[in-house]
Amino acid sequence: MKLREWAEKQGISYRTALRWFHAGTLPVEAEQIATGTIIVKLESIAADQNAALYARVSSSDQKTNLDSQIARLTHFAVENKLSIAAVITEVGSAINGKRPRLLKLLRDQSIKVIVAPASR
Repeated sequence: MKLREWAEKQGISYRTALRWFHAGTLPVEAEQIATGTIIVKLESIAADQNAALYARVSSSDQKTNLDSQIARLTHFAVENKLSIAAVITEVGSAINGKRPRLLKLLRDQSIKVIVAPASR
């Protein structure tokens, strides 16, 4: 699979994936072929471990934090050979406990693992 396709499936930007590749920190095995295309080796990712990434911020002015959370979660999931089936983000206070996307995710029987940032 091309690096661009892989990045899209992981919910990260192509530029981030390309930067990781050139820095040697891409969390999956990949190689650059003679044409310059970067190919991610799919056999290094376990398809039977469907995972969802879940990130939340408490207010809309923190939306930029969602991108960095998702990047860290993606890196963790791929390092642990999890197949990312969904990327779920929410913006809203934790005080009222209303997290409709998280509740829907918890009901999804196809998701075997939920990867979320540690609370502080």
